[in-house]
Amino acid sequence: MAPHPIRKYQESDRKRVLDLFSQGMVEHIPATFHHTLKLPQTLLLLLGVPVSLLLATGSWLLALGSNVTLLVFLWLLARYPWRKYVVTCLHTDLADITKSYLRACGSCFWVAESGGQVAGIVGERNKDFSMSTRVTFENIPDYVENRAGSEVEKLQSHRAKGQDVAL
Repeated sequence: MAPHPIRKYQESDRKRVLDLFSQGMVEHIPATFHHTLKLPQTLLLLLGVPVSLLLATGSWLLALGSNVTLLVFLWLLARYPWRKYVVTCLHTDLADITKSYLRACGSCFWVAESGGQVAGIVGERNKDFSMSTRVTFENIPDYVENRAGSEVEKLQSHRAKGQDVAL
């Protein structure tokens, strides 16, 4: 038996799967925000607006306040697409995982367990000859050390080759 069993999705996993998916997508927000801060346009905006306000009004407080406001706006801007993606997924294919993944031809949804609870999810849909995959793993050090992700990759590569995989 694998150190982290991978099995097909069951309805009893629903709440944990949706939580894990949502948390996994929200984890991208800080990286998106940091990437946005490194863009030349953003640096120009963060330097240009306060300097312009300082020159126009002579108020340091207004210049600093504008920077804080701009940073909050950029955070909300980085957060919006990820939140929208989660809401869209929760109302489309993840609204009924059994119908979207388990009953559909060429599709499947697996969960990986660690310590008896769901620690990772992999959803694979074959719709109109294009493959889409959802993969989310909880950041568990034990999980990373034992390479559960490579187990999932093997599982997916077997399915891609058309080989039946026993779960």
